[in-house]
Amino acid sequence: MSNDTDSSGISFTAFYTGEVWRRHGLSAPFLSSMQGRALYLAGRPVEWAGKMLLGMNNEIMLLQRHRILDHLLEKAILEEGVTQVVEIACGLSPRGTLMMQRFAGRGLGYLEADLPGMAARKRQLLNDAGVSSAGHRVIDINILEKDTTESLEAVFARELDPARKTVVITEGLINYFDYATIHGFWTRLASALTRFPAGIYLTDLYPDFRWHPGVRVANAFKNGLALATRSSVTLHFDSEQAVVNGFCEAGFSSTRVHLPESWYGVLDIPVSSAPSLVRVIENRV
Repeated sequence: MSNDTDSSGISFTAFYTGEVWRRHGLSAPFLSSMQGRALYLAGRPVEWAGKMLLGMNNEIMLLQRHRILDHLLEKAILEEGVTQVVEIACGLSPRGTLMMQRFAGRGLGYLEADLPGMAARKRQLLNDAGVSSAGHRVIDINILEKDTTESLEAVFARELDPARKTVVITEGLINYFDYATIHGFWTRLASALTRFPAGIYLTDLYPDFRWHPGVRVANAFKNGLALATRSSVTLHFDSEQAVVNGFCEAGFSSTRVHLPESWYGVLDIPVSSAPSLVRVIENRV
């Protein structure tokens, strides 16, 4: 794998997010990790300070985005007849396991995908827990590669049924790439989704809202995260309209930006006293 397509450092944060979900009853015990527990405990002082000083912290936003993404996926399955899901950069996400427990009877197929190292770990965890099946698998992917067996196009052509309505999910992925790189992925994804009867892309991102009281902290956090993960961590877009325009330029026919505040009292998500800095994006082709 060439250096310009190696984003393996991102797997570092999969352990922390996995532990956040487990601590709040959103995961499965077999997805717990020693690395995640250590990172979670190490981050407690920073998370506490953020909540006290800013009225929000990273943990709150992780839970907000995760629950909103789950809700939108469930809605697509129940109301729109989606029967095929691909979760790219799945890490230690419990979503595939939990969705298959709920919707396997509806014929749902769930494909988890990640870089080879993390994919192998996740595959082993699912196998050991006895929850993997023909309809729930983990495969290798590298969204930055082209013309290889691990490229987006090759994986979609080889692993997916073009006759089924399809949702693609990425969570916690976008801000690890500069805009040109991630926009290239969106463009290729939008094109790939056009081969299905319905194509939906659900994701989250942290925008570059200069007015937001937490943006300086977010920038400091992203610089530290970039150092820890050996990745470029970048905030994108300065307004909701810029988000819509960006995905439209990538080839999506409609884009809806979900603010966590609009789900307060509707979903069981934590409420922050300051405006949330995370956004959940619902795209369609």
